[in-house]
Amino acid sequence: MNTTPPSSPAPLPPELLAIFGRTNGHLLTEQTAHSAVDGLAEIARDIIGAAEGAGVSLFNADGTRLSVGATDPRVLEADDQQYELGQGPCMSAWLVGGPVYIADTHTDQRWQKWTNVAAPLGVRSCLSVPLLDKPAGLGAMKVYSNTVDAFSDEDRRLLINLARSASTLLSHIQATDTPQRISNDVKASLAERDTIGVARGILMERLNVDRQAAMNHLIDLATDANTTIGVMATMIAERQDDAEFTPGP
Repeated sequence: MNTTPPSSPAPLPPELLAIFGRTNGHLLTEQTAHSAVDGLAEIARDIIGAAEGAGVSLFNADGTRLSVGATDPRVLEADDQQYELGQGPCMSAWLVGGPVYIADTHTDQRWQKWTNVAAPLGVRSCLSVPLLDKPAGLGAMKVYSNTVDAFSDEDRRLLINLARSASTLLSHIQATDTPQRISNDVKASLAERDTIGVARGILMERLNVDRQAAMNHLIDLATDANTTIGVMATMIAERQDDAEFTPGP
């Protein structure tokens, strides 16, 4: 007979406790949602040693993404492509309620539209786990690497434990007796996506490149300027005649 006592849940990381302390008891408003998911993405990247980037997405009951946090512009673009294409490991992890692993985006056949876009961004392997709040999921958390088969079983265990703790945090933030006040965040996200599309079109025409190359150039510009893709896209859209955003001879 096995007399080994069951293992207790892993304690919350100090960073997670700090986020909880700042947001406990509040509605999932635009401000608290962004604060929570941005902090959680950074914790996931730091805890999973092989991770070079991480992201967190929150969904409502019908699968509409409410908020997203990412550690860098390339992660954000890889994430955005999942929702634009309607497929990918993060969405699947949320739908099936379990972890999803891509060892190599160059060879995985499950979500080819997404992997065809993610691979050129430097996403070579990906581990996604759901944020579960029974009976429904709140969203998903994922880590990316530009190395093939970067994540181990131990990484999976750590990310699942972090997601479990994060779900507890987010379920406390989310008041159950009042509606989510997130519409402004959704409208802002849609507006930013439109601006990114305009900027991408400008770069495609100016550089005579395809859609993916233009997006890669936009990401590089944002990274070099230490700003977000949305801010850089706005700058390009407002300064269409400026040669600053194109490579020199």
